[in-house]
Amino acid sequence: MNIALAVVAVVTFAYSIVVAGQILLWFVLAGIAAGIYVAWLLVVAVLRLVDATERIASALEAEHGDSTGDNSGDNNDGSNDGSNDDDHQIRGVEVDER
Repeated sequence: MNIALAVVAVVTFAYSIVVAGQILLWFVLAGIAAGIYVAWLLVVAVLRLVDATERIASALEAEHGDSTGDNSGDNNDGSNDGSNDDDHQIRGVEVDER
């Protein structure tokens, strides 16, 4: 694969110098190929990030149980007191203990 890419690069470079007489054409073609490659790497990196985030979320769900947001019997009056099911503060909100 690498040999084929090297052959294509040499052939296009020779063509741009000998036949077309424009070395800039080769740089444009190489720039387009490099841009496509970098865009592909970005897509792969984003997909890996999404996969890692999903694995972290699955691990946290397995650790803390499946929370569906129904409060599972805790404080069913529908009020939001600024704490989660583990009684930890969310975003530093002060909670009035009434």
